[in-house]
Amino acid sequence: MKKPMRYCCYCGKDIARRELEGKMRDYCPRCGSIFYENPLPVASTIVVNDRREVLLVRRKKDPYRDMWCLPIGFAESGEEIRDAALRELEEEAGVRGEIVRLIDVDTVENYFYGSLAIVTYEARMTGGSVRPGDDASDAAFFPIGDLPPLAWSSNEKAVGIYVELYTDSWTMVDSFRHLFPETGPPSEIIPGEDEHYAFLSNVLVKFIEKSIHAVTDEWAKEIERRFPALSPHMGELRALNLNVLRGIQYWLTRGTDTLGVEEFIEAGDRLRDLGIGLPEAITAVALSRKSLWLRLVRERIFLTPIEIYTTLELNNRIIFFYDKINYFLSLGYMKTERP
Repeated sequence: MKKPMRYCCYCGKDIARRELEGKMRDYCPRCGSIFYENPLPVASTIVVNDRREVLLVRRKKDPYRDMWCLPIGFAESGEEIRDAALRELEEEAGVRGEIVRLIDVDTVENYFYGSLAIVTYEARMTGGSVRPGDDASDAAFFPIGDLPPLAWSSNEKAVGIYVELYTDSWTMVDSFRHLFPETGPPSEIIPGEDEHYAFLSNVLVKFIEKSIHAVTDEWAKEIERRFPALSPHMGELRALNLNVLRGIQYWLTRGTDTLGVEEFIEAGDRLRDLGIGLPEAITAVALSRKSLWLRLVRERIFLTPIEIYTTLELNNRIIFFYDKINYFLSLGYMKTERP
């Protein structure tokens, strides 16, 4: 337990307490020194592995002996708080790491140490091996949804903030891995703070790769239902739709929409020669986009609010691609009229 001050460190006189500057403070009646009680800086880290398990250490000493907590300890004089967090991580858990981001800053009153300012970072493991250090009797990973009671309330709070930060990303990764179980570990595909758009583009590319023929089959059935007269030409139309979907895959992956320009112009030329009207061709392309997005909705690919919001932006880009396809098809219909 933290011991109260008894003597002035400047003149040796007994310490007294009185209200000063609106708060009860220790002071020296002889020399007038006021002893301000400032929070002690404490650094802790959240390290989570690919299985969404949190690295914890079991405390060897009081306070909270034998309870689990995040790797945590006091910053030393002149030490950067980030450096203190990584030092404590290695000293208490045997793990070297690098800081990813600040998670939380919390101030608490502790019966043993007094006022503390606890700064918690997310860290990424870069080396070492999990083993207890001098101030820990054990170190281990625990599932983030099934942690033991933690010694420090600030640890509980920081882990809660961490979970909120990553919930959307984890949902996206789970959807991705459900669709494509051959994908590597989550650390290879989890999106960063500014990477949701690229991640969802990648999901759509993979989805098209997996479902291209199923989407085209559904699309062909709707074309035949709406335009029975086009049934004899479904081979040419199916080839067109497959090229449309492959073109979107390429455009999303490479960031360019130059591939297939001549191919779509030639497709328009062939469709015209088959006697398929331009309005029917444009409607067929519109139904292609409809079939793609209905399939995405049915398979519940995009679920969370951030995914839905980002998908709107992605959809706008897809609409642009389909508009360009219609433009080049139309050029094909007008091919003999061009100089």
